[in-house]
Amino acid sequence: MTDSREITEDNENMDPRFENLAAYALNSLDSDDERKAVEALIESDNAALAELNELSESAELLATSAPPVAPPAHLKANILKLAAEESAPSLVLLKAPWWQRAFQSRYAVSAAAAILVIVFGASLGFQNNQLGNEIDTLRSDLQAESIVVTNLQNELATTLSDSVNRVASMKSEMAVMEDEFGATTEMVVHQEEMVSELAVANDALQQALRDQIWLNYMAMNEEYQLKSWLASNTQQVSATEPAASGLLAVRFVGNEAVFQVHGLAQPKPGFAYTLWLMGNGDPRPVSQFEVSEIGSATIAFLLPEPLHVYSSVVVTQERVNGIGNDPSGTMVLSAETN
Repeated sequence: MTDSREITEDNENMDPRFENLAAYALNSLDSDDERKAVEALIESDNAALAELNELSESAELLATSAPPVAPPAHLKANILKLAAEESAPSLVLLKAPWWQRAFQSRYAVSAAAAILVIVFGASLGFQNNQLGNEIDTLRSDLQAESIVVTNLQNELATTLSDSVNRVASMKSEMAVMEDEFGATTEMVVHQEEMVSELAVANDALQQALRDQIWLNYMAMNEEYQLKSWLASNTQQVSATEPAASGLLAVRFVGNEAVFQVHGLAQPKPGFAYTLWLMGNGDPRPVSQFEVSEIGSATIAFLLPEPLHVYSSVVVTQERVNGIGNDPSGTMVLSAETN
């Protein structure tokens, strides 16, 4: 804050024409002549007008923003003392109030300026203190809000991490479930295929049993005798799939014969199995036949000659309805007749 003694020294060097401007700004001039003189001065002198505007602004700040401040107790005595030292007071001045006589002296401007500086300085100090308190409060609130935001960020990060872990765990569980479901589906399909294959095998087995029963019946009642047992001419595929075999039974009297086979694979597309009698001249094709799902078949036929005149019996794969004079396909079964 500027020292009041410096302001007093500055005001002693002030233009004497400006000594009533402060009193005019405070509306404390009692003399009409002095008021008119000030008005004439500010109309003709821009410097005087600028000075008056500054004093008026200070007065407005004093009235609107500064809290009421009581003047020091010794101010009145000091002003009276300064006025007495300057000159003897006139009768008019003695009758006027002390603050009016102070402004009408040559030190009126200095005194008014000193009061304004003191009051304005106190107002600024009060406002600065109040503003500082408000800033401290705002800082405290901001710090508290920052702590809350940090806590929320930590909670959000924890929640997000838990969610990511749960999603990953769910994906892993779903993958396991999909694998199990796939394995279960494959197992069901395999079981269905096995059931279907078992049904086919059961039908074929029942057919083979019927054929066997029929052959046994003929052997016991129709005087059939087993003549040849045909063995496979191909390599066995696996231990669980036995090699094909067949038998040839002939009736004691007459030329009736029965051929039965088991375990043959399905022939190639466009081909069928063919039973041949070999020896006694050219080979004689007896019959083309198909096999069941398990490779079984039973064929009854008439021998062109007694069986003993033939040397062997064979089974080959030949084209359907394309049997030649000699076996040309793959031989799968054969047996000697004697």
